Amino acid sequence: MWKIIRYIGRAPEGLTFEERFYAPYDSIYREQAALHKFDAYFKKGDTHYFLVSRRAPSLVDKRVATGGRFILNEKNKLTEYEEVFRTWKMVPDTLAKRELVLFDKFVRGESLTAYETKNSNGVEYIEFPDERTYYDKTSRSWKVR
Repeated sequence: MWKIIRYIGRAPEGLTFEERFYAPYDSIYREQAALHKFDAYFKKGDTHYFLVSRRAPSLVDKRVATGGRFILNEKNKLTEYEEVFRTWKMVPDTLAKRELVLFDKFVRGESLTAYETKNSNGVEYIEFPDERTYYDKTSRSWKVR
């Protein structure tokens, strides 16, 4: 979790991308790490696949999950990072079922297109990416077209 929390966790308001990695913010990211949990994890070769969820702002108990992958070099430094999908906010039981379907297909290299909102026939699975929002691997952040 510590390797990816500065990407997946919420940054303090006003920080630049580079400032997220400064040591004075370690305590904030330790708090963020405690709010997240691994729901699934799989390693294939050098690639680490992850499914991480956190409590989502809602009037009822809901969670949101993010699935992605990363690669560490021989010095255990993160060299590649990508978030592949983010789910809609869901009650925990529903999320647990749907997120594992997505993660299994993702790890197997299968297309997730059928689970995107525009193709899922009203069943909420993937909120992002969509027609407007995509993940930019270079900046390691979600962007809007």
